Amino acid sequence: MLDFSGRWQTSFGPMELTQHGKRVQGTYVYMGHECTLDGKLVHDRLTFTYREPTVEGHGWFEMLRRGQAFSGRFTPDGSDQSGSWEGERIGFDGLWNSSFGLLRLVEEGEHVQGFYPVGGSSTIDGKLTGNRLIFSYKEPKARGRGRFELAADGLSFQGEWRPQGDSSWRPWTGLRVRAQPNLTWLVVLEAPWQRFLSDQEYSFGNMLREFFARVPGVEVRHRFFSNEASLRKCCRDVLYIAEPVVLVLATHAQPEGVTVDGQTISIASLVDSLRFAANLRLLHFSACLLMQAPEGVAALQQFANTARLPISGYKTSVDWGASAIIEFTYLDLILGRGLNPSEAAANLKKLLPFAGDKGSSESVYPPAGFHLVLPAATVTV
Repeated sequence: MLDFSGRWQTSFGPMELTQHGKRVQGTYVYMGHECTLDGKLVHDRLTFTYREPTVEGHGWFEMLRRGQAFSGRFTPDGSDQSGSWEGERIGFDGLWNSSFGLLRLVEEGEHVQGFYPVGGSSTIDGKLTGNRLIFSYKEPKARGRGRFELAADGLSFQGEWRPQGDSSWRPWTGLRVRAQPNLTWLVVLEAPWQRFLSDQEYSFGNMLREFFARVPGVEVRHRFFSNEASLRKCCRDVLYIAEPVVLVLATHAQPEGVTVDGQTISIASLVDSLRFAANLRLLHFSACLLMQAPEGVAALQQFANTARLPISGYKTSVDWGASAIIEFTYLDLILGRGLNPSEAAANLKKLLPFAGDKGSSESVYPPAGFHLVLPAATVTV
């Protein structure tokens, strides 16, 4: 059973929850006022009511990051507008602004892994003992050891490090990067479509950026990749965003993986580059055929189950114009209308019948074979 009990830092202040069976109660401090929350577990969600000095409402939380974080929505009574509510357990797991730039730490029991961008890509590997983390670090041109001590409120750490072969310790401190409420990132990673210098330039990411400029609370970032190394770097950079991310990969593909510059990047490599990106809320492949082969879908299903992440794409060699219409609609339903991916996929096939497997005899577009894999075994839409 999910366990929400414990101390959390959330979008609306520190929170402490207690859980007895499926019943969850607690308090949080918002704008200097103690507020209450009362809820129960329903399947994989905590549904609750909340009470503040001037407003009451209801909402839900879903657990993320192996129980180290939650993401949810809240709606004030009498309103048809909802907002996001994010939370992190008080611990080392999360994103930090440290002496050496952004640092993403990932807790798995007593084991902690870390990632920071010094020299392109550097890592931490350590073990927890209470509020202390003892670790080794590895950079492209250096390695050594270090230790962090977590503050009682979980918002900072004090620490030190020393290079291998050196006896002197140097300071390494960090402040937790807290997710801004009601902010989602749309990250578009795109392969160049042009094959020759004479080809006209066009970019799906540029179109999405212009389209979503009108939507408050959505930050769009667009990057091109030219090979597997550059794609993996772009995926790794998702680690350094605190807020929820919708990730779109726009490229050519085959059932076994995405293709760029004559190279095929396997599904296994793709999911490996994203396995610590716990802030992902959707992975969408704007790419042909990737959902066609059963073994490819099985690999994506396994990743969806592990990461608790919906993944979408196409079974067919979809028409470029048709895919643009489908994805503008699908992403707008999620980012502009507040639907979850499952609800958006269901609405998409009602609004645009050619998006599905059967299509419509009245459509000039053949069936696109849009497919959504949900984070529960064998459940698809």
